[in-house]
Amino acid sequence: MKFPGRVHRDTSDNHLIPLINVVFLMLIFFMVIGQIAPSDRFQVTAPTSRSQQPIDGNGITIFVTQNGSLAVDETEVTLETLIPTLLVSLDAAGRQQGDAAEIHIKADAVLTMGQLTPLLERLRDSGKSKVRLMTWSAGLTHNPEPL
Repeated sequence: MKFPGRVHRDTSDNHLIPLINVVFLMLIFFMVIGQIAPSDRFQVTAPTSRSQQPIDGNGITIFVTQNGSLAVDETEVTLETLIPTLLVSLDAAGRQQGDAAEIHIKADAVLTMGQLTPLLERLRDSGKSKVRLMTWSAGLTHNPEPL
């Protein structure tokens, strides 16, 4: 009695090479298309709002934490050194953008208006009137929106 011979099965992984190529192409595509944003100087949870007005992204951001710590973009400041640091940053941003940069305030959601008043008074006294409070839009979970 003659038994059928073993079916020779290809044991190489050559059939996986096209799949690996596709995965690497997708990885490269998403790395090129994706935008990696720098992390903020402080971890601030912005308040929510129903506003859908997008922020232009150009401008200087002032971060205010729960305990009242301040930072202008990446530079940690005190209330006394806020305006000189802000003026230097605005001057540099104005030269890069060709016009006056907007000021964005990203304050923690637990802060009260009474805690923000000294900051806003300093900005008003320095003559900076174009200020936006950044919030999270209630329907979105990714971009801060101005109030």
